[in-house]
Amino acid sequence: MFGRVLLAGATALALTGAAFAADPGVSDTEIKIGDISILSGPAKFVGDGVVLGSKIAAAEINANGGVNGRKIVIVTEDDGYVPARSVQALQKLISEDEIFALNGTSGSSNILAMLPIIEEEGLPTVVTTAPNSKVYEEKGAPPTVFSIGPGYATPFYAQVKYIHEHLEPANATYGLIIQDDDFGDSIEQGYDKAVKEFGLKDAIRIRYKKGQSDFAPEVLKLREAGVNVLVSGAIFGGQASIFKDARKLNLDLQAATVWVGDMPISVKLFGPTGYPYLVADYVVAFTDPAAQAFVENAKKYVGDEALSADRYTYVTYVGLKVLAEAMSRCGKDLTRACTVEQLDKMENFDAGGLMAPITFDERNKLAGTAVKIYQFDPTNSGFKTLTEFTNY
Repeated sequence: MFGRVLLAGATALALTGAAFAADPGVSDTEIKIGDISILSGPAKFVGDGVVLGSKIAAAEINANGGVNGRKIVIVTEDDGYVPARSVQALQKLISEDEIFALNGTSGSSNILAMLPIIEEEGLPTVVTTAPNSKVYEEKGAPPTVFSIGPGYATPFYAQVKYIHEHLEPANATYGLIIQDDDFGDSIEQGYDKAVKEFGLKDAIRIRYKKGQSDFAPEVLKLREAGVNVLVSGAIFGGQASIFKDARKLNLDLQAATVWVGDMPISVKLFGPTGYPYLVADYVVAFTDPAAQAFVENAKKYVGDEALSADRYTYVTYVGLKVLAEAMSRCGKDLTRACTVEQLDKMENFDAGGLMAPITFDERNKLAGTAVKIYQFDPTNSGFKTLTEFTNY
């Protein structure tokens, strides 16, 4: 009888050990975290910012003892901003690199393409780079997927609301220009909500193909429609082209733009056009005191590389810090299931002023949705804070 008890106990221990060992990416000394980023193509600098955020967070966490003694190891794959490559990258990270969780998730269409695999694998995932409401809006978020930051609808609604209440020109005539994809759809949702709520004069809505660089015909249509409030979903070079063509036509515009407008590269591209455009973002602008304090702290871990930090760096850093906090609460017996459980319980996690505190809601597993509204100042290439972090 005693022998049977010992045998039963040994079997239970073996099963427990096997259950723990079944979760990949965890050893006695390391935890592997996947990062799928845009490291090639025109949007490479977005991925560079993401990778830097992961690097700073991992270095800081590891310098302070890791996660219960385990060091975080970041495994990065390039998807070139192509959804099909995102899927291939994720498959590699899971099957070959055996990651424990995922922090970098590339763009909107990219994360949507990866969702079926993430759900099938039960992979703890923090979406930070391009949060999109389509991840959770129909039936709630998948059990293991947590998003930081609102979809694009919220910041555009916030900007249009602010313009309507504080900056609206005489005979305000609104126009929308967006990319013809999921990214554009999300922006239009916020615009449409504001138009209906405030009874705005909605003169024209224009869609363009991803990768388009010449916007002269579209800007001409804006002028013909009498638009003096532009809600623009174009980014980087596209937005620069719109502003440059608008200047050539002497258009006087109050503009609302995508949150990447608060990045140094954006300021360099379309700041010289002189438009005092608005940006609403769920992380601070690079000229914000909280961003400057972050850079000074990051220098301790990555040296002068910290000087190239941008909004993608800040939010990816916060994402990995939140993930690490959840893992640390699981103790030595770290599992994916426990990590997900602790993320579900995350409440008022301090993001160091880079964004609002992180509390994931039950259905959508969404946090950090409050946005700040900034206005670009062409005279000093900085940003004026119009609002503090506010939920809309």
